[in-house]
Amino acid sequence: MLPGSLARIKRLPRPVPVLVLGTFVNKLGSFIIPFLAIVLHREFHASDETVATLLFAYGAGSIGSILAGGQLTDRMGRRFTLMLSLFGGGSLAVTMAFAPSLPAFAVLLVLSGFVAELYRPAASAIIGDALPSADRVIGFAALRTAINLGFALGAALGGLIADWNWRLLFVLDGLTTIGYGALVGRYVTETAPGTATERRRQAAAQTPWRDGVFLLVAAVAFDFALVFFVHISVLPLTITVSAGYPAGVFGALIGVNGLLIALFEVPIVDHLRRFRRLRVAAVGMALTGVGFAMVGVAMHWAGFLAAVLVFTAGEILYTPQQMAFVADWAPPAARGRYLSFYQATFGLAFALNPVLLLPLHARLGEARFWPLLLVLAAPAVALLLRLDQVADRPARLRGLSLAAG
Repeated sequence: MLPGSLARIKRLPRPVPVLVLGTFVNKLGSFIIPFLAIVLHREFHASDETVATLLFAYGAGSIGSILAGGQLTDRMGRRFTLMLSLFGGGSLAVTMAFAPSLPAFAVLLVLSGFVAELYRPAASAIIGDALPSADRVIGFAALRTAINLGFALGAALGGLIADWNWRLLFVLDGLTTIGYGALVGRYVTETAPGTATERRRQAAAQTPWRDGVFLLVAAVAFDFALVFFVHISVLPLTITVSAGYPAGVFGALIGVNGLLIALFEVPIVDHLRRFRRLRVAAVGMALTGVGFAMVGVAMHWAGFLAAVLVFTAGEILYTPQQMAFVADWAPPAARGRYLSFYQATFGLAFALNPVLLLPLHARLGEARFWPLLLVLAAPAVALLLRLDQVADRPARLRGLSLAAG
């Protein structure tokens, strides 16, 4: 992370740097997901079908967890939800290290998939609570930087640990999660507006499910994620099978994505704050489509690198701007549920992406498949520009804050 980015983050109210640090520590120790399939195959001798079923169950549990986390965040408070998720998820991860059999491991895994993701809407809601609207995009960019940098370093470290002692992966994952919980317990106070009784009453009256503008926002998020997650489902096959490169080339190219986000996202979004955010997000959505459309132009590592640079720029421009708008659009008492619904669309797109796009890729081939992604991105660009005109106006933003909470 660039020194200027660190300086920007340190200037934010204390809960935000604490969340950023805690997220980095947590993601640095996120060893379960990247190495789960390896552990299930190598240590528990699970079949491919069993591995696929357990991965699906974990993913489905995480979607339910995010939605439940939004309810808890608004009804019980941000801090309570964070503590429950971090201490509970961390304890389950440590327990998984000592599972005596595959059935016991599977039960703990499904429970972990549910508990471990409860914290996400709570952490996002704290950023919305603690920061004025003008700074929220920086807060969300800082959180994404911590996630990307921590995950990239953690994946490299986890590869070494996995070949030494797989149980240590789960112990360290759990301990770093508990460490994040300890930081929250020591330095983060409740940021939700009103008393617990008022929050529960308001939570019953305000819901994102009947909010027409927000449903359009969720549709845009789903479209973006459906296009973006092709870098996990189809791009590896294009690089390693169609172009014939070793898996290490794909790993290095995806590593460039995380490195660029860690280095440049915070200063870029800070520099762009004077521009209208949904217009910036629309440019980001368009660049994402263009970047993936470039993949099929030339089956060469240099062409793939150029595509990664373009769709990474799109991700940087789109994601924090869109989340900042959601935090401003949502009523403060319902911010957790709005953010959880928004985040759950990414989980749904992640699950559906390979089901929808892998068969399409097999049928169309490289030359025709990749330009199609630009076509898929176009409706989201149009919707973002429309939302900029009709919704992103101070009079309509129920969560707008001109001073720090």
